[in-house]
Amino acid sequence: MLAKLYRKIVPGKIRKIIYNTFLDRLLILIRNFEGTMRWYWCKLFYAIVSPKNEREQAYKAWGIAGNSPYPYIWKKEYDLQHYEVNVDHASNLPYVVHNGKKLYFKRDMVASVESGYRGLMIEQDKRSAHRYVDFYDELKGKTLLDIGAAEAIFTLDAIEYVNHAYLFECEEAWIEALEATFAPWRNKITIVRKYVSDVDDDNNITLDTFFQGERKSIDNLFLKMDIEGYERKALKGAAHILSHGKPVSGSVCIYHLPDDPEVIENLLHEYGLQTIIQTGYLYMCWEMRPGVIKFKS
Repeated sequence: MLAKLYRKIVPGKIRKIIYNTFLDRLLILIRNFEGTMRWYWCKLFYAIVSPKNEREQAYKAWGIAGNSPYPYIWKKEYDLQHYEVNVDHASNLPYVVHNGKKLYFKRDMVASVESGYRGLMIEQDKRSAHRYVDFYDELKGKTLLDIGAAEAIFTLDAIEYVNHAYLFECEEAWIEALEATFAPWRNKITIVRKYVSDVDDDNNITLDTFFQGERKSIDNLFLKMDIEGYERKALKGAAHILSHGKPVSGSVCIYHLPDDPEVIENLLHEYGLQTIIQTGYLYMCWEMRPGVIKFKS
């Protein structure tokens, strides 16, 4: 009732000024009170106490950098940047110009594209725990499997190096954006509208089945995997290509579930793969977690 009365009495321009100068921060505090209090406590604690290890150093950096998933002081470099968001007149899809290429987003994301793109830039910074490769030329001549593609910024950065890329994505709104982004490279891109898992059915497919059915080479593959906690299932469904592909390499997100680092590393070792966990942490689910594990045969 009060909210309706407020919107009726206060003009839109005035409401926007109030929101930008005060109300947005107050609402964030109210909606995420526990998380904000954790951040304030951490900021105060490590201003007094010296961190004893890398994890505690990450908490200290988080206190300085601000309450977000990215506990990096250098994150402030991106916070100060403005990224221009455009709308394609033909498709009405929002996009940003990323390294000279158009990166499209879902049509309902116009208001959030800038913050979303900023997060992507932080994630793939060379100093980030979420960075998939040290240098994109590592992917030269490889077949890229972008599993959990979403906007596929990683594939866009790698497109000039790879021989071909398979984008595994089921959400129709993202598929529309992907088709727009990769229109200049149609011959190098295949969009696969299935979830990657350890079973085969109408909605899911294993990577072993995908490569067997398509009669494609399992050599020289690179797997990028970010699928919201289903990474271990997808890896179990890729036992053959991971054990027999020569060479095979990739990067897998290990922050969605608390035991991901141990479970996924052990699974990759079962396939005879060498592993290394990317340096650094992400703040997820009230704790610092490693971001990505890299592997190679």
